[in-house]
Amino acid sequence: MTTVLKDDAYKRLKQEIDSRGIKTKFIAQQIGISSNYFGQVLSGSRKLSTDVAVKASQVLNVPLSIFLK
Repeated sequence: MTTVLKDDAYKRLKQEIDSRGIKTKFIAQQIGISSNYFGQVLSGSRKLSTDVAVKASQVLNVPLSIFLK
């Protein structure tokens, strides 16, 4: 299966969240996933899915292209 996300897309997502000072729990709720799962995504222990990347870009109001190859 071909992936469209950058290998380090989760790091970019974490940078966006950290730079805004937003709680990860809030973002997880807005996306519709558990904060535990989201924490694992942000730490790199779980793969960032395209669906979560799309929703996160909408919640953070950033272009999806920052996560794409």
